[in-house]
Amino acid sequence: MGISSNRDLLVSCLWAGATVVVVAVTDSLVLRTALAAPMVFLISGHAMLRALGVRTTSALEHLVYSVGASLATGIGGGFALNAAGLLTPFGWAVWFWAVTSAAALVAARRNAPDLPAWPAPAPVRLWQGATIVLAVLVATGAYALAVRDEAAYREFKYTEFWILPSADGESGRLTVGVRSAETQTQRFDLEIIVDGQPFAVFRALTIAPGETWTRQIPVPAVAARQRAEARLYRPVDNRLYRSVSTLVPPI
Repeated sequence: MGISSNRDLLVSCLWAGATVVVVAVTDSLVLRTALAAPMVFLISGHAMLRALGVRTTSALEHLVYSVGASLATGIGGGFALNAAGLLTPFGWAVWFWAVTSAAALVAARRNAPDLPAWPAPAPVRLWQGATIVLAVLVATGAYALAVRDEAAYREFKYTEFWILPSADGESGRLTVGVRSAETQTQRFDLEIIVDGQPFAVFRALTIAPGETWTRQIPVPAVAARQRAEARLYRPVDNRLYRSVSTLVPPI
């Protein structure tokens, strides 16, 4: 006998909403993965099956179909989000929330087929349980790494940074420059180091997309070659963002 309650649809919608909230308010990989993995691999597909009225004869068959439908939903979402320029963790969360909520609403209105009854629990041996847990951990870890890399990836968005000897070969003079190819205005701190000693600092450089900032830096000219290094920091977290170096031409 099937299960006729629609509580599974309500739980699916609540889970999808919780995923959007967590992705929006926290960067925790643990929380994001704990909510997003079931959303991506099971819940969205389950809602789609209920909306389409697909009848399954067993719980295992329903789970397998749900995984397949979830993957199909993710593939479709990839094309849609890429076209909209929203390939971000938040964009993915909103996509799965929208699909799951819409599917749940359709399923509730059309009186979708009952869920298949769950079979009696079968005994699981220790090695079988360990294998299942290991597989879940590997899949979850892979998804977490993919989310982290995707969040950090910025296609064709970068900042050029250079330090060069004077173009006319004049000793004791360097040219340092920053050019922004980002999509938003950026702020940087720039530090010049000569032979391991701090030499000059430029604070709170504000560079708009497409803008180039350059400075001529006079340095003491000596008989031996000196190594000059320029470091670019983001003031928000004071972390090193870029580092370049050159040799100062001797006298």
